[in-house]
Amino acid sequence: MSQDSVGRTYAGQLVEDRQKERRARFLESGLTVFARDGYANSSVGAICKDAGLSSRQFYEVFSGREAVLTELFTTIDRDSLEAVGSALAENASAGVSRMIEAGTRAYISSVGADPRRAKVAIVEAVGASTRLEQYRVQQRTVWGAMMASVAEVAATQGKIPAGDYQMRVSALLGAVNYVVYDWSIAEPRPSLDDVIRVLTRILTGAIGAVT
Repeated sequence: MSQDSVGRTYAGQLVEDRQKERRARFLESGLTVFARDGYANSSVGAICKDAGLSSRQFYEVFSGREAVLTELFTTIDRDSLEAVGSALAENASAGVSRMIEAGTRAYISSVGADPRRAKVAIVEAVGASTRLEQYRVQQRTVWGAMMASVAEVAATQGKIPAGDYQMRVSALLGAVNYVVYDWSIAEPRPSLDDVIRVLTRILTGAIGAVT
């Protein structure tokens, strides 16, 4: 927190508002720097330079690089979970294939539309720190449960055989992520519809496969 008292103004702007604005700038710059240089090769100085702010201002809102990476990953993961959850709910009555297609489109649009988000969430966050890795593993379980719920609906309707869906879909998460990442950085990018078509077939086939 700044040394300025809460509620005080500076140049006509509340101190809290200025810190929120700086925090957002540091997060945006962290996204750029981590994606460009890699988390291991990044520095607070590089983030500050990109943001056009000082290291003193950085440490007023973040404890270090790991805090920036953790917040970025948490935000990207939360946004994509919400997008996919909404897509699945909206297409719940349209059949499993349609649900998977809609969920895949929502995920790619959330994570892959900005190559920086894809790189940070799928590549740079992996193994960056013990604490973040624990959180990442925890979130994989959440994703696995969401995908398994789709399979369970299909099994209840007799469309696919019953089985251990959570283990099956967990095995697919990494493959899906790297397809999305490769698509996000490809020049030129393949058609989004082509990527969704391929992933939908893979996911539908794997979820429905008999163990």
